[in-house]
Amino acid sequence: MNPVVTALLIPFLGTALGSAFVFFMKREMHPLLQKVLLGFASGVMVLDVVLG
Repeated sequence: MNPVVTALLIPFLGTALGSAFVFFMKREMHPLLQKVLLGFASGVMVLDVVLG
């Protein structure tokens, strides 16, 4: 497979999987799970700023 296509598909699949998880949730998220996910997302953002 073309490396450019692979480089574009990996983030696309990750985003699609994450949005599907949120889209199909039927009830409110447990507060601990929400804190873990928000902490992970903020850590990724900080890492991007530091290494970007």
